[in-house]
Parts: sequence; C-alpha cells; structure tokens
Amino acid sequence: KAPLFVAQGANDPRVNKAESDQMVAALKARGIDVEYMVKDNEGHGFHNQENRFDFYRGMISFLDKHMKPAVEKK
Repeated sequence: KAPLFVAQGANDPRVNKAESDQMVAALKARGIDVEYMVKDNEGHGFHNQENRFDFYRGMISFLDKHMKPAVEKK
C-alpha cells in the first residue's frame, strides 16, 4: 500500500535491472505508487556525482510528496 521509490543502476551486477523492471511493473499493476529511477551508467550504488544529485533530488521530491501530507495532518 505504501508508495515506493526505486533507484537502479542499469549495470548492477547484484540486482538485475530486468528483475527490478518486473517488480516495478507488478507493483504498479497492483495500484502501488512507484517512482522508478534508472541510471544507465551506474552499477551497484550511484558513484557519478550528477547521478547522486539526481537521486537526492528525486528522493527529496518523493518524500515531500508522500511525507508532508502525513506530517501536516498531525
């Protein structure tokens, strides 16, 4: 039920991108709000500085979207 933010390096030797694609598609098919970020030039972990910035911006946006309404209700 909870929204999910998934970040994937396309060249990750541990977590196969095709498996992440399947998981994201299955969750979306169940109506789960999933934001999916894929960086083509990354492996397991984001090492490129610009990719890190994109990840942090995406994560902040995701948290703002999903956490602020819960905090404001209190």
